[in-house]
Amino acid sequence: MLTALRNTTFRSLRHRSYRRYFLGQIVSFVGTWMQSAALMWLMYDRTGDPRWPSWLLVAQIGPTFLLGPWGGALADRHPKRQLIVTTQTIFLLNAMALTVVMGSGFAAPLFVLALLALNGIVQAVDLPARLAFVPDLVPKEDLINAVGLNSLVFNSARMVGPALAGALFILANAAKPFLPDDAHPVTVAATACFALNALSFLAVLRALRGIPEPPAHPKAAERGSIWDGLRYLRDHPAMGGLVVLTFVVCVFGWPVVTVLPAYTRLRLGLKEDAYSLLLSALGAGALGAALATATFGRVGRRGTFLLVGLAAGAAGMIGLGFADRTWISGACCATIGFGLILYLSTGQSALQLAVPDEKRGRVMALWAMTLSASAPLGHLVVGEAVTALGVGPVLLGMGAGIVLATAAFAVMLAVRGLKA
Repeated sequence: MLTALRNTTFRSLRHRSYRRYFLGQIVSFVGTWMQSAALMWLMYDRTGDPRWPSWLLVAQIGPTFLLGPWGGALADRHPKRQLIVTTQTIFLLNAMALTVVMGSGFAAPLFVLALLALNGIVQAVDLPARLAFVPDLVPKEDLINAVGLNSLVFNSARMVGPALAGALFILANAAKPFLPDDAHPVTVAATACFALNALSFLAVLRALRGIPEPPAHPKAAERGSIWDGLRYLRDHPAMGGLVVLTFVVCVFGWPVVTVLPAYTRLRLGLKEDAYSLLLSALGAGALGAALATATFGRVGRRGTFLLVGLAAGAAGMIGLGFADRTWISGACCATIGFGLILYLSTGQSALQLAVPDEKRGRVMALWAMTLSASAPLGHLVVGEAVTALGVGPVLLGMGAGIVLATAAFAVMLAVRGLKA
């Protein structure tokens, strides 16, 4: 079995540079998800307003939508490894700042929002660079596997990070008698999560230091336009349609993350330990999808994987809208995570295989913009809708949106397949 795993699921780890990158990302992403889960619960606990999680996500992700073409052009024209080292260093300093202001008690919600907006600006450069960096670390025949393993790392962290954050919240509550009178257990636990996230960036920086800068592509020096990626998608309708459909799926799918704090308290009547459990279930489903992509992903199966992912995401979201027990809600979250990541990891690898090297940064920046554009629209609308309508009707509406996307993709697949 170990031989089979090495030769199938984890075959990209045979390449030394990718192996170092993979291991460094594991630690960094766990820290990132610890911080994200802790920050969402902290802001909701302080304000009691279900819109705060969506505002935090918009502040962090929104700048990627506005600055994506610029970030993609940087990734095409400059050494990618050095760009990533720079952005990861800024993330480290930002996490340290968040730790200090939270621990000292000066973290007003608007100040936290500003720190996350700074993170978002840096991510507009970091995300296209990282997406375009992976194909430089593995040969083309292993690219689908490498994308699947990247998704595996990200979604393992999505499962482990919130679980660790939940454990710290539980420990802080248990230690309340030993804390100073003015210390709030939620704030203490959140500060610990931020500090651990800052330390986690050291792992990816160390890994990057041991990876040689990939050789520049022959046409990389050509300036071109920051909008060359958009022209590529216009000239290749199947890839352009995939990106547009991904926007729709993300608008209706990922806002489930911002619904979960209110869902946990209002529908289930539970606290932060149940919230972290639901986030971890979402991550567990995503982890299963990443394993499936890495193990069974092939060029000929892309259409099937995309369609199955959409159908699973829709079923899980509708089920969550009706669920009122923790174990059922956890199963629905796992199904949502499985479906969305099966679709997104397969779609990303399809795009990376199709795009020429000299335009990959700009096209992948548009992919990143697509994911980021769903935040201002999806998360803000859902946050307001939960306040007005309640969690159940909103989740059912989100499920209906993914059903429509599934039908649209089935038509596109029948008419054009995945040919450019």
